[in-house]
Amino acid sequence: MDIDTAVSVLNTLDEAERILGEIRLHGGAGASREFLTRNRELLEEARRHLDTAHELV
Repeated sequence: MDIDTAVSVLNTLDEAERILGEIRLHGGAGASREFLTRNRELLEEARRHLDTAHELV
């Protein structure tokens, strides 16, 4: 792996970590549909970033 690929992978992983950090998990049955939908969207975006990082390796 060259340095450019390594930096790209690290940047992609940093972005995935940032997105995962935005997700707030709250207990209880009162979570709204919008809240759960947003968390699902953030998780999907993080998965895409992780997949991209794996493809670059």
